[in-house]
Amino acid sequence: MPLLYQLLEKLDKTALRELKKLVRSPYVTHRQDIPLLFNTLASYRYQGKPFPTKEHLFKSIFDDQPYDDQLLRSLMSDLHLIIEKYLTWNAVTADEVSSHLALAGFYRQRNLTKHYGRAIKKADRKQSQHPYRNADFFQNQLKFQLETSKFQSTQKRTGHLNLQEIGDTMDVLYLAQKLRHVCSQLSHRAVYQTDYQFGLLKGWIDELEGSPYLEVPAIALYYYCYRFLTEAYSQMYFRKFREHLLIHYSQFPQEELKDLYRAAINFCIRKLNEGSLEFTREGWELYQEGLLKGFFIENHQLSRFTFDNIVGFGLRLEEFLPVAQFIESYKSYLPQDYQESTVYFNLARLEYGQKNYDQALAHLQVANPKDLVNQLIAKTIQLKIYYEAEEFDLLESHLDSFRLFIRRREVSDYHRKNFQNIIAYTRRLITSNPYDNEEKQKNKAMILQEEILSERKWLLRKLEEI
Repeated sequence: MPLLYQLLEKLDKTALRELKKLVRSPYVTHRQDIPLLFNTLASYRYQGKPFPTKEHLFKSIFDDQPYDDQLLRSLMSDLHLIIEKYLTWNAVTADEVSSHLALAGFYRQRNLTKHYGRAIKKADRKQSQHPYRNADFFQNQLKFQLETSKFQSTQKRTGHLNLQEIGDTMDVLYLAQKLRHVCSQLSHRAVYQTDYQFGLLKGWIDELEGSPYLEVPAIALYYYCYRFLTEAYSQMYFRKFREHLLIHYSQFPQEELKDLYRAAINFCIRKLNEGSLEFTREGWELYQEGLLKGFFIENHQLSRFTFDNIVGFGLRLEEFLPVAQFIESYKSYLPQDYQESTVYFNLARLEYGQKNYDQALAHLQVANPKDLVNQLIAKTIQLKIYYEAEEFDLLESHLDSFRLFIRRREVSDYHRKNFQNIIAYTRRLITSNPYDNEEKQKNKAMILQEEILSERKWLLRKLEEI
């Protein structure tokens, strides 16, 4: 499919109506065939039809003229350029502050003082009325201050210039942008083990603690985010992050808020997988806030991974009724291709949590998870059910097949280590001498010291029951 038609398929009806008028304007093009091409392709787009054959498209524009591939390609290329200019213009004018500042700069360069005054006042008003106070706000604030500084310098040789204000805004903007980017690097590094260099960060990060910069939410939120992502004992910083997020969330656009929530939730997930339960309640509450605010529903769909994680947090807290209500309320938001497997997989987790082992196994048989990590989790649930039911022959066989499954799959280092540990310590459980207290204490110490072990709590509980 040509790039032109791929683009048209992504445009909404408002954009198509505006383009229909635009392509008829002599300001844009004098070619009479451009509107004909656009109208034909827009008609196909409205009806949900695939891109027509080039010959059919050419005939709809040029009637009985012999097919000319070069002419059609040239025509489609010109239309593509017009659409891209339209999209660029829309993107530029959407930022009203930048638009008014660009106009003010034009007037300043041509010494149109009164015109400049009107444009700069509009820019100032739009900037002060801006609903957010994130890094983008300070980016426009700096543009505004630089523009007014240039104008002031042309009007007087002595007197006050806003040079200090410009310097202060530069500092705020740099800190807000740098901290936000570093937090993205840290979140990415935690998953993909990528080595990033943070530049000047180490030189000034400690200076921020207790400084006036932390009165700026766009700095404070990412500062505390950086701290809880890097500190060994991070709960204090996580609490401060949560407090600022609850108080200042209205100062950030939804897309940025979504990123902040995801950074915090992913941190809680890692802590949960490490066996730390102190962040379990935090993760559950973050998900509930995100659902209420609509952060996790995109194009009327909820990611199956988000669905799984919400259930996982709820089950760790034994919030069985809220989990059941969540599954029922949000199952229709799952992508159709994954809906059945995701619902039954999570119903199996829920039934296991309530000790309904037969029902859990029945749900797992229907679920047949497509995702590798969920397959590993499903096998872990089976492992625990066989142990709880004292089906040790089945368990021995399952542990062998589980080990081979991991060996033959492309599993991340983290998941490979985690599930290998679960298998190894489960074997220790079933082979332990119940009368050997020294062996029991040794196993307990090893489980506690294991860095990656998502089933730490279950293994310790089963060890105590021996």
